[in-house]
Amino acid sequence: MLNGELSEDDIGALTDICKSAYGLAEQQAVAPLTSDDVPAEAAGNAPVSLLSIFHHRGVNALAEDQTLKFGPNLTVVYGDNAAGKSGYIRILKSACRARGQEQILGNVTSGTTPLSPVVSIKYGVGAEEQPREWTGEGDDSSISRVSVFDTQCAAVYLTEKTDVAFRPFGLDLFDKLVKACKSVRAKLEAERNALSADALSTIQVEIPHGTAAAKFLAGISSLTRPETVRAMASLSSEESARLAELEKSLGDLQANDPVKLAQQLDLRAGRVEAFARQLKNIEATLSAGAIAEVFTVRAEGYRRAGKAKRLCEGAFPANMLPGTGAETWTALWEAARQFSQESAYPAQTFPVVDDGAVCVLCQQDLDHAAGHRLKQFEAFVASTTEKELRELRESLSQLKKTFIDVPIVTPAAEDLLNEIRIEHAPLADSIAAALLTNEERRNAVVSALAENRDLVADCPELVSIAHEADALAAQLRSRIKTLRDSATSQMRDAMFSEVLELRARGLLARHQQAILDDIERRKKYAAYGLCLDETKTQTITQKSTAVTKTAVSLKLKQRFKDELAQLGFRHVEVELREAGGSDGVLYHKLALTRAPGVELPKVVSEGEQRCLSIAAFFAELSTADDPSGIVFDDPVSSLDYKYREAVARRLVVESEARQVIVFTHDVVFLLFLKQYAAELNIDQLDQHIRQLSKGAGVCEEELPWVALPVKKKIGHLKNARQAADKLFRDGHQDAYEKDAKHLYGLLREAWERALEEVLLNGIVERYRPSVQTQRLAMISDVTDEDCQALDAAMTKCSRWLPGHDQAAAARAPVPEPNELKDDIDALENWVAAIQKRRR
Repeated sequence: MLNGELSEDDIGALTDICKSAYGLAEQQAVAPLTSDDVPAEAAGNAPVSLLSIFHHRGVNALAEDQTLKFGPNLTVVYGDNAAGKSGYIRILKSACRARGQEQILGNVTSGTTPLSPVVSIKYGVGAEEQPREWTGEGDDSSISRVSVFDTQCAAVYLTEKTDVAFRPFGLDLFDKLVKACKSVRAKLEAERNALSADALSTIQVEIPHGTAAAKFLAGISSLTRPETVRAMASLSSEESARLAELEKSLGDLQANDPVKLAQQLDLRAGRVEAFARQLKNIEATLSAGAIAEVFTVRAEGYRRAGKAKRLCEGAFPANMLPGTGAETWTALWEAARQFSQESAYPAQTFPVVDDGAVCVLCQQDLDHAAGHRLKQFEAFVASTTEKELRELRESLSQLKKTFIDVPIVTPAAEDLLNEIRIEHAPLADSIAAALLTNEERRNAVVSALAENRDLVADCPELVSIAHEADALAAQLRSRIKTLRDSATSQMRDAMFSEVLELRARGLLARHQQAILDDIERRKKYAAYGLCLDETKTQTITQKSTAVTKTAVSLKLKQRFKDELAQLGFRHVEVELREAGGSDGVLYHKLALTRAPGVELPKVVSEGEQRCLSIAAFFAELSTADDPSGIVFDDPVSSLDYKYREAVARRLVVESEARQVIVFTHDVVFLLFLKQYAAELNIDQLDQHIRQLSKGAGVCEEELPWVALPVKKKIGHLKNARQAADKLFRDGHQDAYEKDAKHLYGLLREAWERALEEVLLNGIVERYRPSVQTQRLAMISDVTDEDCQALDAAMTKCSRWLPGHDQAAAARAPVPEPNELKDDIDALENWVAAIQKRRR
């Protein structure tokens, strides 16, 4: 509050600080306030005083374009009932501080559509040269420091608990704290309301009722752990397979001929099992180990062939034909061995080189050298190296044949896949794709072996799918078992319940992220609830109550007693009592000291109620270091003369310290105000509100005739005589005589007022119950001439008063304007002469 008021950015920062404590915003470094942050006591506010109200149009039945002026000290606005005072009061209450606002209506009795109000109030603040203006739009913190007391305000003080509207310096901190808390609370509630949408309600409609998933969903809260959701919302591969199996079994049980269906499924299961074995053979043949083995055998054959070649070169003469001892030659030798042992020389050891033996290849006689060469060939072939090389070549040949002959994509497999695809299309597609990939893998291996090169780097990986076929076969066997067991109704119900449970969990899986998001939403919502708890104002109210009792309540109670004493209210014991607190505010209420539980309006009269309300109003003002203006609307309504005079004195005394504006229709009260203003030398501005043909609220600066002092009565008579003189000069004799007779009646009343006010020095006056005996000494100078002049003037004036019937012959002509002027001047001179000699 270093800047006096919190901005929207400040409220946002406070909101973030509050949220950060519960993980709704980033953690912030907050520096607590110290004594250095507390500002020094500020000087009192410059007083606000009203200057005028301008009514252009649209307020009640007030006449248009009227200006009501106010003086700096005491202003009395007099008007009869229905003269328009309430219209001006409603304007003031809409701008100033009042215990109750009133709606401003247009002239609803005019018979036309009421116009919208257009008003303005000019006011001054302290010593500012330029006045400010309120035009009826929005709140004005300056003009709202002017206070209004009216009947509604009086009722509030009497029947309701009220807060102290004015706070000493520093005590308003509690109000600002409460306001800040409410502002932060409003932002938090707006953010929390944005989180109120429940996404689970739409999901719950989809989940089968009564399942574990439905119960789980209904029990989700901000404390539900995400891993629990994931566990409930995910199906293992075994559970997925079980669900598919149960769904198929339930469908099977609804078949027309379960026995025949079982036979069909048995045949299909057999085909799938055989196909699974074929897939296993393919996967074993094309496994990484099998492929590594064939290429290892080939590599070992290369190594052994090299070794055999070196052995051959050492065993045979250099003039042997090329390739002797090689693989092709060895094959030729083995063919010769077979021919010798089976046909040419059965039961003889190959090669046969005895005398008379011939070569089994060229069938010529063998000499000693040829026989020796054949034995060398046999010794070479019979050696270990050559034997191992032959075995490796045979093994490699068999391995190659395995890769070449393994059946992968076959018509039979295609037919079976089409059959599987009827009920298990995804599985059939997976198997078909796996077969194509494995076929490409086989072709890559065969090509590498055929072309005597290494396996290409991008050789496809083996796709294992046999286990899926095994699972399908097991599912088919389970369906067969269910059909053959002739499942009972109880078994079907159990299967259906299991299906529902698994399906419900599958549905949860589809909405898993939405559920997790809703848990986070609930966590945030709960966190916002904790933040809102931080904005509660109970502790502020408790502290405010304690401080207010110390700093305000005692002073307020004592001032209320003092105000009652000034008003002379002593016969009923009434006091201000604390009435609890809320939102950082301590409330007070008027109560009977000896019977606090009894409502005041049931005990005291209307006049006493008004007196108590005025005392409470002034007591409340005493708590403020702000001498801004105050406005009273008929403050003495229902008061007798005693309280009426006391209230008048109190208001005039207050006008010494601040602007006081009084609206009244009570002439006696008006005269009391004027009397005390004169005694205390208070400048008083009089305003008269009248109802004329153009509307109510017509403003004049002259009070009604009955309230005018003799000096102003004489002035009024002079002005009126000039108007009558014009009628006379213009030849309007009847109109002139009517006005002249009226003026002589007023002149007689002026002489009566002069008798009270001047000759008798105000010792006794009409409308005043008291006798001013201290002024008796001043009337010792009254002469016979004074009395004779008074008697003669009043006698003359009485001749033309209505109601004094005279004989026709005795009727005197109405004096002409000059004579009327002389008679008015006579009164003025008589008053001036008496006042002059008494100075």
